[in-house]
Amino acid sequence: MAIEEDFCLLGVVTDEPDYKLCWIINQSLRMNFEKQNDLKLFHSKIKEEQEFSNFLFEDEEAMITFRIIKNRTENGYYLEDLKNLDYLIHIQGEINTVKISNFMLSLGGLEPVRMCVPCDLSRIKNNERLLLW
Repeated sequence: MAIEEDFCLLGVVTDEPDYKLCWIINQSLRMNFEKQNDLKLFHSKIKEEQEFSNFLFEDEEAMITFRIIKNRTENGYYLEDLKNLDYLIHIQGEINTVKISNFMLSLGGLEPVRMCVPCDLSRIKNNERLLLW
């Protein structure tokens, strides 16, 4: 699992809408994801603004911030290199590979989640979108 600087990125494949996915995670994994303002980013190739839903959970005890970002919108993707993923989970802070692995296993075991995988950050061309925080 690649941990670059102080964050890592996981990808999730599911058919659930964002709010329902977060609700299931909150109920099952005892987290508290809350809806944030949509991320509004200008895409230079298509010359349009894109909006992506995003949910935040701050684990103050573990000093880790989790963000769930919808990877698709009507006019494109948050990270085009990862078109096969429905959601991205950006994890930042005091990262422990064992805890992240356990989180991935727990998330992948939830009913609506078909897949939860670590993302290879070196393959992402448009990685300034990962440095928004």
